[in-house]
Amino acid sequence: MPIQLRILAILFAVLFFLYITRLVRKDRAEIRHMLKWIVLALVILVGSIFPDLGSRVAHVLGIATLTSLALFILVTLLLIISLKYQMSLIAAEKQIKNLIQEVSLLKKKVNDKEEKKK
Repeated sequence: MPIQLRILAILFAVLFFLYITRLVRKDRAEIRHMLKWIVLALVILVGSIFPDLGSRVAHVLGIATLTSLALFILVTLLLIISLKYQMSLIAAEKQIKNLIQEVSLLKKKVNDKEEKKK
């Protein structure tokens, strides 16, 4: 890996980590949701400091290049993250549906009591 690319990757990892911590400090994100991005920043940092380590891992796994390994891992992680968020969205939609039904029932009870008073 060329030294310019290593320096750029290190700079990117540090800036990415600082951005994530800034989001958490300003209460725009929760740490439990940001942990995967912190780990990603650390992996980028370690990969840029020790680029031969990644190539060795790729060759041990029978993958020709580090780029292929990185692409495979990133696509897999994105699919897992996407599935997790889809499951969270489905759960939130169910909760919203239940809350709407409960509010509707309470509204009906209030309207019925108001009609009885008249």
